[in-house]
Amino acid sequence: MKKKVLQEKLAVLSSEYDALLGASAAAADAVAHLASVDAKEAEIKTAREELAAIEALEARAKANVQSSAARVTSDNEAKRPFDNFGEFLAAVAYAQSPMGAFHGAGGQVDKRLYEQNLAASGMNSTVPSEGGFLISKQFSTALLSKVRETAKILPMCFEVPIGEGSDSVELPYIDETSRATGSRWGGVRVYRAAEADAPTASKPKLGRHELKLETLKGLAYITERQLRNAPATSAIVENAFASEMAFTVDNEIWRGTGVGQCLGFATQNYEGAALLVEVAKKAAQTADTFVVENASAMLSRLYAQPGDNVAWLVNRDVIGQFPLMTVGQQPVFLPNNNASGSPFYGTLFGYPILIVEQAETLGDAGDVVLANLSKYVVATQGGLKSASSMHVRFIYDEMTFKWSYDINGHSIVKKPLTPFKGSNSLSPFVTVANRA
Repeated sequence: MKKKVLQEKLAVLSSEYDALLGASAAAADAVAHLASVDAKEAEIKTAREELAAIEALEARAKANVQSSAARVTSDNEAKRPFDNFGEFLAAVAYAQSPMGAFHGAGGQVDKRLYEQNLAASGMNSTVPSEGGFLISKQFSTALLSKVRETAKILPMCFEVPIGEGSDSVELPYIDETSRATGSRWGGVRVYRAAEADAPTASKPKLGRHELKLETLKGLAYITERQLRNAPATSAIVENAFASEMAFTVDNEIWRGTGVGQCLGFATQNYEGAALLVEVAKKAAQTADTFVVENASAMLSRLYAQPGDNVAWLVNRDVIGQFPLMTVGQQPVFLPNNNASGSPFYGTLFGYPILIVEQAETLGDAGDVVLANLSKYVVATQGGLKSASSMHVRFIYDEMTFKWSYDINGHSIVKKPLTPFKGSNSLSPFVTVANRA
């Protein structure tokens, strides 16, 4: 089907979809009407996928024609942007190999590298031992965007950017670990006039978190053959490194040691008190299950405030348990039937469910964590930094590309909070004990 025909079809489908939604309130049969809406969404999704495939094929055909010219451009082309990351990597490689280490370089440098001011400070491209170009900021930002899109836990955390010239951030906080009288706000007391002629003085107790940046690094060796296939190189490099960086940061937020990396909420321990609270399993609970009593017990121990980013972080093994959950005849799990690509599987007791690889398998403590990620702070600086070199793997006919990301994080709540009434402490991170 031609591209124009598909575009026209999408316009018609969108109008029909809007009309269906507009008539929802007056529908005599809500179930049948919902089925019609779902069917129309499926048609739109299929048409969009077909259109995207046609556009992707057109882009690849265009890139294939242009990749042969990626090594040398005329003066008139100096301001034309690179079409993709792979084309840019190829241009960097050829620029650093003017004597022809990569066959066919012809001793010429893509003038767009000069025009975009990408030459590394103190280096030049005419002397091989000093040749070097920093990775374009455009593509560094693109890779960082992919990291954030691929990560699941990181985007829900509270991020604090740190300016250049500093490698840490200090976060003052109220040192409150109990809501009992005399402990709120770290020790503030007020009195009625009749209780004492001279009230005892009190004041808030303050603490300070210092979060020092740590560097996460990625390194890639790319061969001459790969560089000749610029579009494929772009997809491989961007997707692979974005995925791995995203997984690593998410995993550190969960279980990082705090030594040269993030301090995970599952490992954070202050004065002998683990931050991750475990609630007891249901009496006589069947092994390897997660039941509604577990979820409600976890809710009773959650420390959260209105507007916080709270989610159920779960292992994929657990999702079969949710459709079984009810309180009386009322379901507490609502599946996500949205076709818009939401990362959430559904909601449980009103909080979204996020499937993550970092969660333990079904039945182990940590298979489900009710997490208030607004209480986990992440410090970053300057986005993704990138550089390249032809000399590290010169004898192997390979280019070296390096990425680094300055990031660190930990919970701003140090340990579970003792409530004003009741003996069960509250925490931003709650799970259920082993059910083996």
